[in-house]
Amino acid sequence: MDYTVVTAWYDVRTKENHPLKDKTTDDYFCTTNTYFEKAAVFFQKPFPMVIFTEPRFQEKILAARPAELHDKTRFIFRDYDELAFCSYLPKFEENHHKNQVINLDPQKFTPLYKFVVNQKTNFVKEVVEMNPFHTTSFAWMDLRLHAVYDMSLEETTQVIADIHPDRVKLMFMSDLPLWHINGRHDFYSWTRGKVAAGFFAGRREPLLRFARLCQEEFREAIREEMAPSDEMIYSFVTAHHLDLFDPYVGEYCDCLRNQIKTRNSFHLAMPFFRACVDRGNTFFVARLADQLRLGQLGNNIHMSQEDQHFVWFHGCIAHFRLGHDFSGYLEEYRGFTPPSEMNLEELEKRITV
Repeated sequence: MDYTVVTAWYDVRTKENHPLKDKTTDDYFCTTNTYFEKAAVFFQKPFPMVIFTEPRFQEKILAARPAELHDKTRFIFRDYDELAFCSYLPKFEENHHKNQVINLDPQKFTPLYKFVVNQKTNFVKEVVEMNPFHTTSFAWMDLRLHAVYDMSLEETTQVIADIHPDRVKLMFMSDLPLWHINGRHDFYSWTRGKVAAGFFAGRREPLLRFARLCQEEFREAIREEMAPSDEMIYSFVTAHHLDLFDPYVGEYCDCLRNQIKTRNSFHLAMPFFRACVDRGNTFFVARLADQLRLGQLGNNIHMSQEDQHFVWFHGCIAHFRLGHDFSGYLEEYRGFTPPSEMNLEELEKRITV
């Protein structure tokens, strides 16, 4: 396990004296009890873990984490007024009320909540720089991800090992061409569901670059009188720096589930794949073709013959251009019934030129 997992828990609702802070139901936002119930599986995982939290939650977290894993557990206690860019919080709050995000629930997405979730890349940056467990790779994981898909230790290790060394693994949900961004005020007035912020991972340098880009964008958004959430900033950053990312595609519930192969949300994965082909993003096409191919071969998803031909055809070309072995793709493509003779001829022409 040559990786460190970073997470955080802050009782934002108590800190902000939210009018619903004492509610016992999970409408609007989850209760503290629900968070810890859902996080129980996560805390059982035997990977090295760094947790940013308030001191009063240390014992509760240690009680949920097996005693034999306590030596693989580090706590960093950072009070709210010690968080990165805390001097920006008054202006962030002012922007939140002045230019609200139109389609976010104001009961959940309060100024302090959005400010705290924007700390994720700052937290990871700090752990990368201190590297308490002397690992090569690092991953951010939201507390409740494993309650949706309980990714095994073996699968987690495989995922982390497979990340391109110069890129950050992040889940996309739909394509975002630069020409769809009409200034920060317009873009940050809506949350658009372009990327998810529950998981990201990679090695030191790409993660530090990602953190730096997010910090710069966070400050720029505030200067332009906006108060975006974490995933809104990640969307803006990814659109401008696609070369930094190692993609997979899914819905929020697929942050862990779809990392190795497309098990779910084919309705998002296929349009995104086609957009990457149209835009000539060879690295994305190769990665996504692998995930779609494994999902189809594993009967996790079911493609039409047209989609199968499209994925295998462009997967072959992308891997050829990247200098990868694509013999498996090619043999499977030749065996498709009915064969796509025109595409096969075109494919052979492209890979022999």
